[in-house]
Amino acid sequence: MNPALRQNEPNVDLSRFDRLVQNEPSTRKPSANNELPDGKYEVRIEDVALYTSSRSGNPVLKYTLRVLGPNYIGQLMWKYRGITENTIQYVKDELKLCGLELARFSDLSFHLHDLIGVELEVTRRTRGEEVNIFFNSVMESDDGPEDDLPF
Repeated sequence: MNPALRQNEPNVDLSRFDRLVQNEPSTRKPSANNELPDGKYEVRIEDVALYTSSRSGNPVLKYTLRVLGPNYIGQLMWKYRGITENTIQYVKDELKLCGLELARFSDLSFHLHDLIGVELEVTRRTRGEEVNIFFNSVMESDDGPEDDLPF
């Protein structure tokens, strides 16, 4: 038997934790690993990475998205976009939606930082084991001047 795989030890005394588990309300936020339900979310791009898939050998964009609302505020979700001849138009459209247009696509890795902080409305949709996240629109910023001000 593999020594790393041990049998449960029924004699381990865990009674000192009983009071903590039974009487104390949980103050921890749900972890980022908790599954979010399908639906629309307002998110901010927290990070973007470009790497090569170990399975297919194709480049992949990995977006880390933080939920701003309307529910599950602070939770994380990830969007993976493989880059192939079949998906390049989708990649280009998503980058353009985020305000990034490149003269040469091969320069993408030098401009990933420009995507961080972009706020989007996205749709999360699960089909079987596969989770898809679709970029719907860029959220309007409240920083700009209002056009309908009387002065």
